[in-house]
Amino acid sequence: MPIDGLDVYAGDDATFARTLDMGGAGGILVASHIVGNEMHRMVDEPERRAEIDTSLRDVYATLFLTSNPTCTKAALNMLGYEVGSLRLPLVEATDEEKEQIRAMLQRHGLLASTPA
Repeated sequence: MPIDGLDVYAGDDATFARTLDMGGAGGILVASHIVGNEMHRMVDEPERRAEIDTSLRDVYATLFLTSNPTCTKAALNMLGYEVGSLRLPLVEATDEEKEQIRAMLQRHGLLASTPA
C-alpha cells in the first residue's frame, strides 16, 4: 500500500496476508525461512491467501515459542541447514521446544515422520 511513494511491508508473519490484502508490497518474515514457498504463494495466489495463511498459523506460533531466532535456528538445523548455534544472551531451544518444532515440521511435510 503505497503512501506518498512508500511501500508498506508486514513486520511479522501473522499480519502478512492482511497487509497484502490491503495492497502491501511484502513482508519481513520469519516463517519464510521455513515455508518460503507457501509464503510466496500468498503473493501469487491472492484467491487462496486466507486458506494458505490459516494453514501456516501453527508455523508462526511455533517459531515464536520463545525469543526469535531460537526456534527458527533449531528448525533450520533440523532441516539440515547448518546455521549454527545462538550467541548469548540467547540460549538453545529446550527439549520440549524442539519436540514442538519437530512436530510442526512433520505436520507440514518438511521432515520425515520419525526422527533420524
